[in-house]
Amino acid sequence: MLNGIKRHQAGFHVLVGDFNTVAPGEVLELDRMPAWIRALIWVSGRKLQRETIQLMLDAGYSDGYRMLHPDQRGYTFPTWDPHVRLDYAFVPQAFSDRLAACEVITEPAHVIKAASDHCPLLVELKTE
Repeated sequence: MLNGIKRHQAGFHVLVGDFNTVAPGEVLELDRMPAWIRALIWVSGRKLQRETIQLMLDAGYSDGYRMLHPDQRGYTFPTWDPHVRLDYAFVPQAFSDRLAACEVITEPAHVIKAASDHCPLLVELKTE
């Protein structure tokens, strides 16, 4: 992904999505994960890759949620029992002051029911 946007990395942009991994140092309660995810982790050698988030940080991006909420968990998955953060908003460090908000949406209930198996992540950016 980073190679694909390399020519645009000097400009203002944000990378948002389900990264299917946890940040270094964050807890993963594997026994609470859906069975199909536990099976995938077992097949992959019982190891969940954690390097992706560190790679983003090392590439000069700020983790938007963690930047604004250093002491909150920010769990986004699964909607019926949020206990892991898989969804991220990364902003280049040079533009991190443009991040006005980054929130995990857990209410109202009809929003969560309409979501996928992930709680929505709402990001508000200042354009200038």
